[in-house]
Amino acid sequence: MNQELYDEATHSAMLSRKLIDTLLETLDYGGISFVNWSIDVLGIIKTRLERGDRITDEVSKTVYTVKSFQDFVKKNFSSYIYKQVYAPSKKKERIYFQPAKSEGGYTLVMTESDNSKTYEWISSMSKRFSLVKMIATGIVYVKDARSNTYQPFISENGKYCRYDTEHGKIMEIDS
Repeated sequence: MNQELYDEATHSAMLSRKLIDTLLETLDYGGISFVNWSIDVLGIIKTRLERGDRITDEVSKTVYTVKSFQDFVKKNFSSYIYKQVYAPSKKKERIYFQPAKSEGGYTLVMTESDNSKTYEWISSMSKRFSLVKMIATGIVYVKDARSNTYQPFISENGKYCRYDTEHGKIMEIDS
């Protein structure tokens, strides 16, 4: 997000209208990057207050205490964001997203559980390497079982590939 606003949250004694508005606007966007940015910024402000920094809200002129800031977050943000900022580390919820086709690309959509599969196995090439496809896109990846990493399968022509389930073939994607 905006580095200037992040720096303000990290160092400034005054939380500007722009920062407060940006934090509150993230609730309208729903994207994980906006949510994570809000959680990070609110967490930074919370930590600064806990260590004794004096922080004033330019909009309401409130000089926050640990308690008044907690009340502000609880009142103005979703319960998910509140729990991420104020729950003990071991109790924080995790939220998972997966890509879903949308017009012009893919959108990250929240999944119901942490067990949602992202990849589907195609074939083992050796004990260490397997071919898998990303379920949402069909793009083929090489999975390294030793390091548990995924790299796109690139053809000899330098193109990404999809797995054609019907024909059992790996096909280059024309770009």
